[in-house]
Formats: sequence, C-alpha cells, structure tokens
Amino acid sequence: MSTSACSDALRIIGHDLELRGIKTFFIRCEADLFVVEAGYQSPPAVTPVTLHYASIDLEHLQRKARERNDHASGIKDFLCLSQILRAVGTYVTLKEARLLTVSNLSSTETMPIIKIEYETTQGDRVVDNLTGSAIYELCVSVYKLRGSIKNIRYSRFSALPENN
Repeated sequence: MSTSACSDALRIIGHDLELRGIKTFFIRCEADLFVVEAGYQSPPAVTPVTLHYASIDLEHLQRKARERNDHASGIKDFLCLSQILRAVGTYVTLKEARLLTVSNLSSTETMPIIKIEYETTQGDRVVDNLTGSAIYELCVSVYKLRGSIKNIRYSRFSALPENN
C-alpha cells in the first residue's frame, strides 16, 4: 500500500469507527488489508469486535462519505478519531516507514495514548507512544502541512523518542 494511501485509509477507517461508536481499537496493517480489533467501551477495555478493511471496502466507505458530504465540515476537530488516524498515517509516511499497528489500548480515563508501531526502511521496528497534547499537536501539524506534505519532513515530531 502506498504511503499516502495509508493516511487516507486510516482516515476512512477512523470515520467508520466513529460512526460505529467504537472507542477502543487495535489496528493492524497487513499488506492491502487492515484488521481492526475494537470495542465499544473506553480503553482499557476488551475488544470483542473484529473488522476487516480491504481496498474495495475503503473505496465503498469513501464513496458513501462523499454522498453524505461528511468531509465538508468547515471546523476541524483534531481530537476525532478520523483526524488522529490520518495524522498517524502521515507521521509514519514522513518517517518513510511502513505502519504495522496503531492502538489506543494503553489509554486511561484521564490520559489518551496512541501507540504506533512501524518498520523503518532499514528494517528496524519502532514503537512511539503519543500522549495527550502530543496527539493534538501532531494533528494540527499535519493539518498545516496539507498540500505540501510530499516536499517536507517532520521537524517537530522527528525528535520523538524512537523506542518507548
């Protein structure tokens, strides 16, 4: 899956999870398939629902969103799941890495935590944990980069610890 497609796919998946009322998620990227283990309670919680998103499913969800005009919101909510997952996809893309997993299973009632696992071009596995304000800052940074993402690399988030 191309790196920009990963960002779009995560945004679409995030939007679908929002519509389903999903609060807990563990997303695994397997070639052209995303497997989501999810739950309806806030983390930490069990994840009794398993969803699979292939390319055709993502195209169908994108088409339905366009028909509903879901993407035309004038105000951006950077803490909604679709925007967070889109930012995560862009973050991994700008690191020129391949996404392995993303989850919020480590979150608590008072502290949101997004755990991102990816593989670098050198074959190293890296785990980043983004908490609270770092999640919001990542979303805002990605939003500000729209349109110029192909020509720019992260500076603010490239200093995040490589292994948490």
